[in-house]
Amino acid sequence: MIKCQNIFKSFDGRTVLNDVSVEFGTGQCNLIIGRSGSGKTVLLKSLVGLHDVDEGAIYYDDICFSKLNFKARKAIRKDVGMIFQGGAFHQTNRRRHP
Repeated sequence: MIKCQNIFKSFDGRTVLNDVSVEFGTGQCNLIIGRSGSGKTVLLKSLVGLHDVDEGAIYYDDICFSKLNFKARKAIRKDVGMIFQGGAFHQTNRRRHP
């Protein structure tokens, strides 16, 4: 289970995540949907520690992930999968077939 409690995140004074609380159940299909610019990617990157949250806490089971050091976060990341948005999969030097 992954749980976010009262997450706040901003960049250069622009608030992206404003008091977000959510729980993702283990073994369930969990979705994050929303309009472009609504904070979906920032939330996901925060869940895996690519962004530190400004306020709030992220828990993996009963472990407060947002308070762990780099080495401890790395160990938890081994159990987490993340697929980046479509643009990350496009190859720029593909050969064209006639």
